[in-house]
Amino acid sequence: MRDLVYTGKLDAVALQTAIDILSSRARYGIVESLTEIDFPLPHVEEIDATAWLKGRIFCASFELRWERVDGGYRTIFAGLENVEPPDGLVEEDLQLDLPDEQEYYCWNERNPRLGRTLDYRCVPGCVPGEGDVKLAVLEYRDHHGRLVFWRYTGMKRVDAI
Repeated sequence: MRDLVYTGKLDAVALQTAIDILSSRARYGIVESLTEIDFPLPHVEEIDATAWLKGRIFCASFELRWERVDGGYRTIFAGLENVEPPDGLVEEDLQLDLPDEQEYYCWNERNPRLGRTLDYRCVPGCVPGEGDVKLAVLEYRDHHGRLVFWRYTGMKRVDAI
Protein backbone atom coordinates (compact mmCIF):
# COMPACT_ATOMS: atom_id res chain seq x y z
CA MET A 1 0.00 0.00 0.00
CA ARG A 2 1.09 3.55 -0.61
CA ASP A 3 0.88 6.66 1.54
CA LEU A 4 -1.49 9.50 0.75
CA VAL A 5 -1.00 13.05 2.04
CA TYR A 6 -3.72 15.53 3.00
CA THR A 7 -3.28 19.14 4.09
CA GLY A 8 -5.36 22.07 5.23
CA LYS A 9 -5.95 24.66 7.90
CA LEU A 10 -8.30 23.57 10.69
CA ASP A 11 -9.80 25.53 13.54
CA ALA A 12 -9.27 24.36 17.12
CA VAL A 13 -12.54 22.40 17.25
CA ALA A 14 -11.92 20.52 14.00
CA LEU A 15 -8.34 19.72 15.00
CA GLN A 16 -9.36 18.50 18.44
CA THR A 17 -12.02 16.30 16.83
CA ALA A 18 -9.42 14.79 14.49
CA ILE A 19 -7.04 14.15 17.40
CA ASP A 20 -9.80 12.58 19.48
CA ILE A 21 -10.83 10.26 16.63
CA LEU A 22 -7.30 9.17 15.70
CA SER A 23 -5.86 8.94 19.22
CA SER A 24 -7.27 5.49 19.89
CA ARG A 25 -5.06 4.08 17.10
CA ALA A 26 -1.98 6.30 17.58
CA ARG A 27 0.78 4.84 19.74
CA TYR A 28 3.14 7.81 19.92
CA GLY A 29 2.82 11.53 20.50
CA ILE A 30 5.11 14.55 20.46
CA VAL A 31 3.77 17.97 21.48
CA GLU A 32 5.76 21.19 21.74
CA SER A 33 5.49 24.76 22.99
CA LEU A 34 8.17 27.44 23.08
CA THR A 35 9.61 26.08 26.33
CA GLU A 36 8.30 22.51 26.68
CA ILE A 37 8.21 19.21 24.85
CA ASP A 38 6.21 16.17 25.90
CA PHE A 39 5.75 12.61 24.67
CA PRO A 40 2.21 11.54 25.62
CA LEU A 41 0.57 8.19 24.99
CA PRO A 42 -2.26 9.32 22.66
CA HIS A 43 -4.31 6.15 23.08
CA VAL A 44 -4.24 6.60 26.89
CA GLU A 45 -3.80 10.34 27.59
CA GLU A 46 -5.99 13.17 26.35
CA ILE A 47 -4.13 15.68 24.16
CA ASP A 48 -5.39 19.26 24.24
CA ALA A 49 -4.29 20.76 20.92
CA THR A 50 -4.79 24.33 22.14
CA ALA A 51 -2.24 23.83 24.94
CA TRP A 52 0.61 23.31 22.44
CA LEU A 53 2.00 25.29 19.49
CA LYS A 54 2.56 22.13 17.48
CA GLY A 55 2.40 18.41 17.75
CA ARG A 56 1.91 15.07 16.14
CA ILE A 57 0.40 11.70 16.88
CA PHE A 58 1.48 8.70 14.88
CA CYS A 59 1.79 4.96 14.41
CA ALA A 60 2.92 2.64 11.63
CA SER A 61 -0.12 3.39 9.45
CA PHE A 62 -0.53 7.18 9.80
CA GLU A 63 0.68 10.49 11.19
CA LEU A 64 -1.34 13.59 12.07
CA ARG A 65 0.75 16.74 12.59
CA TRP A 66 -0.28 20.29 13.29
CA GLU A 67 1.14 23.73 13.99
CA ARG A 68 -0.65 26.86 15.21
CA VAL A 69 -0.51 29.55 12.50
CA ASP A 70 -2.52 32.77 12.16
CA GLY A 71 -5.36 31.79 14.49
CA GLY A 72 -5.75 28.28 13.08
CA TYR A 73 -3.76 25.08 12.72
CA ARG A 74 -1.83 24.08 9.62
CA THR A 75 -2.53 20.35 9.55
CA ILE A 76 -1.01 17.47 7.62
CA PHE A 77 -2.29 13.92 7.63
CA ALA A 78 -0.23 11.20 5.95
CA GLY A 79 -1.19 7.59 5.98
CA LEU A 80 -1.76 4.38 4.16
CA GLU A 81 -4.46 4.64 1.53
CA ASN A 82 -6.88 2.56 3.63
CA VAL A 83 -6.77 5.05 6.56
CA GLU A 84 -9.50 7.71 6.50
CA PRO A 85 -8.16 11.29 6.78
CA PRO A 86 -9.80 13.89 9.05
CA ASP A 87 -12.58 16.07 7.65
CA GLY A 88 -11.50 19.41 6.20
CA LEU A 89 -8.23 18.27 4.64
CA VAL A 90 -7.52 18.06 0.90
CA GLU A 91 -5.43 15.38 -0.79
CA GLU A 92 -2.09 16.55 -2.18
CA ASP A 93 -0.72 15.04 -5.39
CA LEU A 94 2.85 14.34 -4.28
CA GLN A 95 3.21 11.16 -6.37
CA LEU A 96 5.21 9.45 -3.65
CA ASP A 97 7.36 6.49 -4.60
CA LEU A 98 8.44 3.80 -2.18
CA PRO A 99 9.98 5.33 0.94
CA ASP A 100 13.30 4.73 2.61
CA GLU A 101 12.99 3.63 6.22
CA GLN A 102 15.32 5.55 8.53
CA GLU A 103 15.95 5.72 12.25
CA TYR A 104 17.25 8.76 14.11
CA TYR A 105 18.45 9.07 17.68
CA CYS A 106 16.40 11.40 19.87
CA TRP A 107 17.86 13.59 22.59
CA ASN A 108 19.08 11.60 25.55
CA GLU A 109 16.48 12.28 28.24
CA ARG A 110 19.13 13.50 30.68
CA ASN A 111 21.28 15.58 28.32
CA PRO A 112 22.52 18.55 30.40
CA ARG A 113 22.29 20.88 27.37
CA LEU A 114 18.50 20.58 27.48
CA GLY A 115 18.22 21.94 31.01
CA ARG A 116 15.50 19.42 31.88
CA THR A 117 14.79 15.71 31.79
CA LEU A 118 12.69 14.36 28.91
CA ASP A 119 10.01 11.75 29.59
CA TYR A 120 9.64 9.41 26.60
CA ARG A 121 6.67 7.68 28.20
CA CYS A 122 5.08 6.92 24.81
CA VAL A 123 7.98 4.56 24.06
CA PRO A 124 7.22 0.97 25.14
CA GLY A 125 9.37 -0.24 28.01
CA CYS A 126 11.00 3.15 28.40
CA VAL A 127 12.81 3.55 31.72
CA PRO A 128 14.62 6.89 31.97
CA GLY A 129 18.37 6.57 31.74
CA GLU A 130 18.40 2.97 30.47
CA GLY A 131 19.35 3.37 26.83
CA ASP A 132 18.61 5.76 24.03
CA VAL A 133 15.45 6.37 22.02
CA LYS A 134 15.23 6.17 18.24
CA LEU A 135 12.56 7.67 16.00
CA ALA A 136 11.47 5.64 12.94
CA VAL A 137 10.78 7.72 9.84
CA LEU A 138 9.62 7.01 6.29
CA GLU A 139 11.43 9.37 3.90
CA TYR A 140 10.26 10.06 0.36
CA ARG A 141 12.79 11.44 -2.12
CA ASP A 142 12.50 12.68 -5.70
CA HIS A 143 14.54 11.29 -8.60
CA HIS A 144 17.39 13.69 -7.66
CA GLY A 145 17.55 12.28 -4.13
CA ARG A 146 16.03 15.38 -2.52
CA LEU A 147 13.75 14.83 0.47
CA VAL A 148 10.18 15.76 -0.51
CA PHE A 149 8.16 14.38 2.38
CA TRP A 150 8.52 12.33 5.54
CA ARG A 151 6.31 10.85 8.21
CA TYR A 152 7.04 9.39 11.62
CA THR A 153 6.03 5.78 12.16
CA GLY A 154 7.32 4.81 15.60
CA MET A 155 9.76 5.15 18.46
CA LYS A 156 11.77 2.51 20.27
CA ARG A 157 14.20 2.11 23.12
CA VAL A 158 17.74 1.15 22.18
CA ASP A 159 19.69 -0.67 24.91
CA ALA A 160 22.52 1.25 26.50
CA ILE A 161 26.00 0.33 25.33
